[in-house]
This record gives sequence, structure tokens and C-alpha cells, in this order.
Amino acid sequence: MTATMAMPTMRWCFWLLSACLLWTVRADIEVPLGIPNPTSLQNHKTFYEGSGYKHAFHWSIENAGTPNQTLHGILELNGNNMKWAWIGLGWGRTMLDAQFIVCHQLAGQSIEMHEHESTGAYKPPQYHYYGAQVTIPIRGAFNNNTLLCEFNRKTDPNDGIHINLNLNSFTDVIWAFNPNSAKNYEEKWFSYHEKDHRGAAQADLVGGSIVSIPAKSIERKQLHGFGMMAVWLGLFPFSVYYARYLRSTVGWLFVHLTLQVLGIIGIIAFFVIILTEYIALSRPHAILGLILISFIAVQLVLGICNILGLSNESLSRVRKWVRRSHNLLGAALILTAVAQVALGLETLFPWVEPRGKGAWAVFFALVAFWVTAFIGTEAFFWISVRRTDIGMPQKQMVQKSDKPFATKVERGGTSVTLTETTVPLDHTQIRPDMPRFTWATLNQAVMNGELLVVANGRYVYSIAQWMTSHPGGQLILHAVNGTDITNDYFHEAGFDAEEFVPKPEAPAQRAERTQATLHRQAASIASSEVTAGYRQSSIVQEMKLSPLMAERDWRLVVRSRRTHVHTRLAIQKLSKMLVGELVPDLDQPYANIDADAASTGRTFDPNEYRRYALVENSPITQGASIYKFRFCLLYPYDVRDGEPLGFLPGQAIEIQARINGRLITRFYSPQTDGNLSVFEIDVKIYPHGTMTQYLVKQKPGDRQFKIRGPFGTPLVNPERPLHLGSSDWVPRRLIFIAGGTGITPFLQLIKYLLLPVLEPLRVTTDYAATLEDELTLTRGDRVLVKHHYFDGWAIGVNVRTGMEGAFPLTVTSPRCSSHVSITLIHGVQTASETILGNEFIEGALLAYADCIQVHRFIADGTLPADGAATGIIYPARLGAPDLESILRQRWPLDDEQEEVERKRMFVCGPTGFDSWVVDVVSEIGVDTRCLTVLPSDRVI
Repeated sequence: MTATMAMPTMRWCFWLLSACLLWTVRADIEVPLGIPNPTSLQNHKTFYEGSGYKHAFHWSIENAGTPNQTLHGILELNGNNMKWAWIGLGWGRTMLDAQFIVCHQLAGQSIEMHEHESTGAYKPPQYHYYGAQVTIPIRGAFNNNTLLCEFNRKTDPNDGIHINLNLNSFTDVIWAFNPNSAKNYEEKWFSYHEKDHRGAAQADLVGGSIVSIPAKSIERKQLHGFGMMAVWLGLFPFSVYYARYLRSTVGWLFVHLTLQVLGIIGIIAFFVIILTEYIALSRPHAILGLILISFIAVQLVLGICNILGLSNESLSRVRKWVRRSHNLLGAALILTAVAQVALGLETLFPWVEPRGKGAWAVFFALVAFWVTAFIGTEAFFWISVRRTDIGMPQKQMVQKSDKPFATKVERGGTSVTLTETTVPLDHTQIRPDMPRFTWATLNQAVMNGELLVVANGRYVYSIAQWMTSHPGGQLILHAVNGTDITNDYFHEAGFDAEEFVPKPEAPAQRAERTQATLHRQAASIASSEVTAGYRQSSIVQEMKLSPLMAERDWRLVVRSRRTHVHTRLAIQKLSKMLVGELVPDLDQPYANIDADAASTGRTFDPNEYRRYALVENSPITQGASIYKFRFCLLYPYDVRDGEPLGFLPGQAIEIQARINGRLITRFYSPQTDGNLSVFEIDVKIYPHGTMTQYLVKQKPGDRQFKIRGPFGTPLVNPERPLHLGSSDWVPRRLIFIAGGTGITPFLQLIKYLLLPVLEPLRVTTDYAATLEDELTLTRGDRVLVKHHYFDGWAIGVNVRTGMEGAFPLTVTSPRCSSHVSITLIHGVQTASETILGNEFIEGALLAYADCIQVHRFIADGTLPADGAATGIIYPARLGAPDLESILRQRWPLDDEQEEVERKRMFVCGPTGFDSWVVDVVSEIGVDTRCLTVLPSDRVI
């Protein structure tokens, strides 16, 4: 292009006209033709010289110190064979946030100069379409292979849009050029510069110097981008996939944890890499990246808590919510990361640019792969791998009856039998010489450190290899160690919910009802005969089979189960863990029971630990720290052949718990109103008691407890005499000498003999109802007690009429016959300890005062509050003279004619107490053949 030969005045007029009329409307107006003179400006800087090209910038500061202070500059590019060339100068640190002046060589001899602004990506900056332009083109020319563009720019626009140039210090400058541009995606001759045709500098515009500095490395940003994509779209999804679908593989948790740790290390490393570069925190990619980094820290904490919750008692209580939060946050992070990677790719390799198509292809391939993998595998698992519940019982159809409790579901009537729960297992490892276990030997192996479970009631499996990989955690494996896991392994937690019928609540005692004060008449027929004669009564059987759990109990039982229907892959893994076979213990009295059509295939063995849920944990005293614990069988409808109907007085159960990494066992005396599915224990909490401190810290519904039994010889056993129709199954004289919490077997005894539930009692005195909710009874009737108020009254059903209501126990003969004499001699340290069992003792005294006498000795000399203790209270320590005085009244020492079998004396108390009592009673002449010392470690 040749320079125009106009006069200077006309040139300035043309420049002003262009600036005022056109540049306020468009940014791509052609530059006035004319050859700029670089030598007319004070300063210059050569940015690039090499490969046949030279790029320089010439400038001066005009009107310095005035409001019209202006940068007067000339952009110069020289080289051979230039076509559609462009030169750019930017104010800023990177092209992601800079503002640009770009000069274009167009067709013919036309020149254009544009103001551009960054798009936030590595693609051609966009035109500045809004607001007034501050860069005013003066002239431009392409002559002798040299492209020159001259302009003026205000140094301080102060318009909130353009960057103010810092003349008091250094200004960040970037530059670039392309001598042979191609058309870009907008069909403009403005394509990507070569790698070496760009640079950065810091300019002292007033001082006249520009210092080149290293340009921000695109390679580091690409390393950051590809590294983050590898972690978020490769490592993390694989880790999640492995944890979700391959958890049947031993060590899956270690693989998941390792991949997660490697991913976090990678994120930190690639984050540090990008920190060495300039970060524009206003950009969406940077903001979202910081959010992801922050939540990665939260996810890390949740993951650690989730893993610790597998083996930590405290964290296990909240692990359910931690796990859910961890899973949901993990999924949200990966989905967000997909958008974040897309934003990063759009920055480094804009979709409209042809140079980034490979990176986008990898991105879409990874996303498509994982979407297909997750959806496909999830569908496959639902169709072929996951299993629905097995052995779901049919809903029990309740038939209407005109008699109370004739509609109750029989316990075990729809129980899950082995044939229902058996899943085909590939037991290719079964060998003739495979070890055989009884429940006793299995438990001994567990106590020796082995990790064994029983499934399908027959096979023994080792779970040792799963201790660190089980999805449910180590705590649940320790909880089931040594027990039958058939129901846990093949069922959901509420699979037997349709069988459950809640125990009805007894009506509250009415205030206007008087306590039992009726005159007692001696029974003419022994109550044992009545019991035997009416044992087959339908109402008796229906009430004995009525549910013992309340609705709240059931909810806590289901909550404690923590079951999960395992996949077929998990069942196949179980098959490979077979190590032995379970066989009956022929030495147990229950092992020889004949099987019948209703057989479950599993014989009751008291050595089998069955799991119970803790459903109540409440203090019954304050000063003595005595607690009541109520336990319900985890699977109450899963019965055994020959299972006892209940606990007998003097029998104990054994509780096993893993405390501080050791298996601890303790014996306790259970209190129950029926079968083995529900019972209570009263426990004194000792400050340094291992088991008691563990029990008192447990919350209902949180933990499973391994319990077995019953053990011990019963204090009374009605089975043989009842079958013979005699009444000698209980001695005529019973004396129980207890120390402290050794009273618990006595409480079993009086509940069994004087306050039974679901046993027929003979009415010895007519009773006419005085309130509408009471029973009218006739001498000779039989009444079954449903509930005791422990004030001499009870709720029962008249077997003759089928009517239900309240009645006074004083009109009945006790189960053990009214001729039996029962005496309690109880020594305690403080008055607060007398509350233990006080409710039962008071109820027995009010019901059958002629049969029972209670003596309480309080060692510290204090007296309980009014009504806090019943019986005869002695504010003194129990001594030998006291024993002798009471025994001479209740145990005729001189009556040698009375048969030894007709009187029994029981002693139970702390260490030293029992030996002292034996010495005392022996010295005063008690026949030691009548004496039984109960082991204190099986009491409380």
C-alpha cells in the first residue's frame, strides 16, 4: 500500500472523523492509510526476531500528567511471504484475562485494528462490542513486507471496562503474531499463533523499558488438565465401580481405599502444578475447582469415619448416616467433576478450535464408557446377581374366636425352616475327613481366636479372610462369630414382620380398686393337680403361645438385625469358605428328641449362642446403680426342636461380648413370663466391672448380644411330678439366704411359684365382681393370669367362661400349693439395695401372705423410705444369732421326723458370704443334705 500525500491538517480531520463517528459503533473499521514512522516515537522494544520475522513495539507517553495522558504506539511486524498477517498486544498476564489491540492485514492493501477482550479460553479473543473504544487507530500500512499499525490509547480510561495502565510501576504485557493466518471458526483471518510466536513482558512505559519474562506455560496447564481428567474420570469412577460391584472380592476395601488415596494424592499434585501458574479466580473453572477441592477434604473425612465405623463402637452408631453422606457426596463430586473437566477442556482446547478434538474425543469416550458400565452392570446385578428375600412367610390368617387370645400366631408356626432358606451352595470342598463341630467345640474354637459361623444349620464357615473386607464392617462379623447366620445371610431385616403380633398392653390399675385383703381359705385340692388336669386346655395353649414382644420391642429387634440379602456372588464366596460340619451333641438332653412333621431340622442345644437385641436399658435404683436390661431374641420365630418353654428358677444364661478386643462372658439369672424369646436381667453396675460397664453404655437397638443357655440345675422342677399327678415337686419348706444381688434366683423362684403367668390357678373362694372390669369367680374355677399388678390383683381369663378381667389373687391357691412355706433372709449393705426385686416380693406378700416371709438386714444401719422395701426390716448387719432365731421359727431344727426331701435351703451371695452361712447353719444343726449353695458368678 502507498502512503497518501494529503496535508497534515486533513489527516487529523480524517482521524477525528473516524474516531468520533465510526469507532464508537464498530471495532473493525479499516485503519486510515498511511505509513507510520516508528522513529518518531521515543521508545521501542523488539519482542521477537528469528525465523525470518521481527516483531517490535514503539511507543511514547504524550500529555503526561494531564487528564488526556495517552499512550502513542506503533505495532510492527516484518518478514517475507506474509499473508493475512496479524499482530496483537495485550494488557494482562495471560490471554485468559487480558484486553488486546490487534492489527490485521486484509485483502488488497486494507488494514484493520480491533479492540479485543478475552473469552476466558485459549481461542481468538472476541471483539469489544460494547462501550466506547479507548484505542484509536491513527494510520496503518503494509509496505515492503512490513506491517505497521499506529494508535493512541488513554492510559487511564477509568470507565470500569478497560484496564488502566500503571505508569508508576510495571504493566503486564503479552504479545503474539501470526504472519500467515488461516480462517478461524468465525470465518475470520485470525487463527492460532505458533508456539514461539508469543511472549510476555513487564513494561515501564514512562521509563521506556520493557523486560521480557517467561510466558505462562500452556504445557503445565495441559498437564494439570489431563491429570485431573485421569483422576476424576478414570481413577475415582473405577474405585467406585470396584467398591459397588466387586465387593464380593476379598480385599475390595483395600483396593477402594488405595485408589482413593492415589486419586487424592494426584489431585493435590496437579493442584500444586496449577498453583505455579496465574489463576483467575473469577473464572467458573477456578471457582468450581476450589469448591471441589474443599469437598474432597470433607469426603476424605467422611471416608475415614466410614472405615473407622467398621470397627469402632462409638462411630458405628452414626456410620449409617456417614456412609450415606459419603456415597451421595462421592457421586455428586464425580458428576460435578464431569462438568469441571468439560470447563477445563473448553479453556485449554475450545470446542470450536480444531486443535483440541483429540482431547474432547477422550473426554466423551470416558464419560460414555462409565455411563455404559454403571448402567449395564447395575441392570445385570438386578437381573442376574441380586436376590430378593428367600423364605418370605405367608401372612398368617387370623381366625375370629369368641375367646380371648384364641387368635394369636403360634410362635414358630410360620417359622423359616431350613428347607425354605437353603440356597444351592457349591460345596465341592466337602470331604469325609472334614472336621466336625458341636456347638460346644465350635464356641471353644471361637474363644481360641477362630472366626467361624454356621449357615443352613449344618455347615461351618471361616470368615477370617473377610474381617477387613466385609461391607458391613468388623463389628457385625464379631457379633455373629460363633452363631448361625442363616437368617442374616438370606433375608432382609423385616422378612418375618407379617408373623409378628404385638403383645397387648395391660389396662392400668384402677385407683378405686382396693388392695387384696380378702380372707383366705385353705385349698381342698392341690394346685398341682389342677395344673396337670388342665394342661391341655385350648385357652392355656393359646395364651402360652401369645406374643411376648411389644411393638417397640419389635422395632428395636429389626433395627438391631442389620441384615442384608447377599448377592449370588457373595453366596458363591461363602461356599469357598467351608471348613467343617455341625453335628448334634449327643450328650445334651435335647439331642435325642424325636423329629416329627413340624421339625425345623435343628435341635436345641443350650451351648448354641443365639443373638438377642437389647430393647431396654433402665436404672431401677440410683444409689446402688442397679439396672434392668431387657433382651429379645433376634429371630423369635426361628425355633429349635425341643426348645424349652421357659426358664426355671435357678437357671442362668451366659452373655458373651467382645470388649476391648477380648471375648468376655458372664452368667446372669433371667426373669421371664414365658419362653426364651424375651427375658430381663437385673444387674448391679460396678465402677470397674468389665461386662457391667459395657452393658450400661449400650443403647437399645444398637447392638446384638450373643446369649446361650439355660444352664444350671433348677431349684424346683415340676416336670416329673406333674406327669405323675403328685404335689411333691416343690418342698414344703423353702428358705433362701441371699447376700446383695444374690437375691435374683429367689426372685425367679417366687415369680415361678407365687406369681406365674399363663398357668392355671385354682379358685378357692367365691368372688363377686364389684367393678365392671372384674371377673366373677366361683370356687373350683381355674383362672389364667395374663398380667400381674403386684398389688395382690391381676388380669386373667376364667377358663370356664372365657371371660377376661381383674381379680384378687387372694381367692386363689398358689401354684405351689398353699401349704408351702417360703422364707427370704436378705442381707444388703445399703437401704437402696432393698429395692431390687421389691416389686415382686411385695406382690407375693399381698397375694399369699401366709406362704412367704421376708427378712431384710441393712448393714449400714439406715432405713429405706416408706414403702421402698417390704418385709421385716433390720437396721443392722446379718449375724449368726439372727440366722438362728429366724431358722428356729421357719425351719424346725428339732423335728427329725420331717423328710429331708420336703425342705430345702438355698444360699447365694458374694464371695465369703456363702461359706459363712454354711458354717453358721451347720453349727446350729441344719442337715447339710438340705443345703444348696448357688454359684455367685451365675447370678449377677
